[in-house]
Amino acid sequence: MAIDVIIALNNEDIAQKIKIIVVSNGFNVVTMCTYGSELIRAIKQFSPSIVISGYKFKDMNLINIYESVRDGCGFLAIVNEPYKSFIQEATDIYCISSPVNASLLINSLEIIYQSEKRVKKLKEKVLSLESKINDRILIEKAKGIIMNKFLLSEEEAYKYIQKSCMNHGIKIIDFSKKLINEKESLF
Repeated sequence: MAIDVIIALNNEDIAQKIKIIVVSNGFNVVTMCTYGSELIRAIKQFSPSIVISGYKFKDMNLINIYESVRDGCGFLAIVNEPYKSFIQEATDIYCISSPVNASLLINSLEIIYQSEKRVKKLKEKVLSLESKINDRILIEKAKGIIMNKFLLSEEEAYKYIQKSCMNHGIKIIDFSKKLINEKESLF
């Protein structure tokens, strides 16, 4: 599977040379941009894995762009040395110096892509854990309702919920949500 990339540089000649290097190494360049606003729209439209970018555009700079789309994709900045330290202090953008070395460019893209994949997996794991915690909170709340309604212990209330779910063929979380919504609608 090709990795989608956007190239965003003021200098179109350099952008074309980078495109040739990137494409010849199996990456897919979905579009090329010369303005910051154009880059922001392209990121939202194409959802690339990586943006290869310079620092200055006619309408804004890389920091402005990064702040508006920071979680959309990974960034590789090709910059002069003075901008490199500034960008790295202000963001988590990976930077390489200009002029571009082809093997360094490709290695950097691969590192960024692998890092983005890991971050994406971790975010998915966090969302899954948050969902499980929220489900557990709802089940505990439903258990409390049953305990108060029937004067049962915590264990007895949970067994009551389990039995009710088996009898009605529904999941415990769905039963819990329904029970909580019914209780809240009474008040």
